[in-house]
Amino acid sequence: MILEKDKLVPILEMMGYSTINGTDVWKKASENPGEYVFWGVDFKRGEVFKWVEDHREYDVPGDPALMGLKMLVKSSSEHGGEPDTDQPIADQSREDCQEGNTIEENASSSYENNALLDLIHGYVGNDVLEVFGDTGSGKSKFAMAVAKEAIASGKKVFYLDTERNLTETDIKDLKGCEYKYTPIIDEIDRIVQKLPKVDVVIIDSIGFPVLTAYARMSMKQKGDALLKLIAIFGDLKVWAYLNNGVVLVTNQPESEFNKAPNHVLRPFGDKSQFAAKEIWKTEIVDRKPAYTNIHISAFRSRSVGHRTKIADMKISSSGVELKA
Repeated sequence: MILEKDKLVPILEMMGYSTINGTDVWKKASENPGEYVFWGVDFKRGEVFKWVEDHREYDVPGDPALMGLKMLVKSSSEHGGEPDTDQPIADQSREDCQEGNTIEENASSSYENNALLDLIHGYVGNDVLEVFGDTGSGKSKFAMAVAKEAIASGKKVFYLDTERNLTETDIKDLKGCEYKYTPIIDEIDRIVQKLPKVDVVIIDSIGFPVLTAYARMSMKQKGDALLKLIAIFGDLKVWAYLNNGVVLVTNQPESEFNKAPNHVLRPFGDKSQFAAKEIWKTEIVDRKPAYTNIHISAFRSRSVGHRTKIADMKISSSGVELKA
């Protein structure tokens, strides 16, 4: 297997992998105390492996970390910047949306004159933006506003809804979109591995399918779920790079349970947050019967400081207004 080192190394670094003395082997050790196990990518030999005791293992079906790593490498190697000849899963099972202005010759080649897209693209480029906040803090409204603006400008949008956040009216308003609903994390994982060639991918939200079952999971299952979440973020990052697209992912904060009083709540998903180039947070600042005012600020940014204002959003019966 020929591995795309230039494409994979930046992603591996964000996932916690490292190399020693500039070798061609990138690896990450298990965080479980007393367990001498690590996962690795050998670019020289073209191998993805799990190191156990004194040897490499290449096929461990019950190991989500190895499976996720192999899927990431396979995605990079198979695409190579070229369209996938297989029909995307999203096309096979998508729900009906009305056809709209998504004709290629009408599509804009840049984000110019698109306020929201221009704002996002200016911060993340062709990469992943994660927006998180409490329930009701405007994450889905923000995602819908981005989708509508993209569609209106002739761009193609894929919208994955995991919470039934969109009403039938909302779905009809996304004319020309590709829309899919599923609350099942395994289905989300499969869809993300076969995303269609569009300009904007929106996943609303990534954490909810795991959170709904998290309390019933054993410790091992929780660890497996978090590793799958990391792998999904890795796939999204690869997709954005290979397709020159933008990915918007919404998420919930981690639980307050068993946290210190001064603990800053991060997006749910442990180390998955490091796969997003930017993380923004939504917070309600004023709620009235007629409207809700939302503040969007930088939570983790490579461009501005923590809590720097990104935009203000007003939600009312007349729609969504955003002001950067």
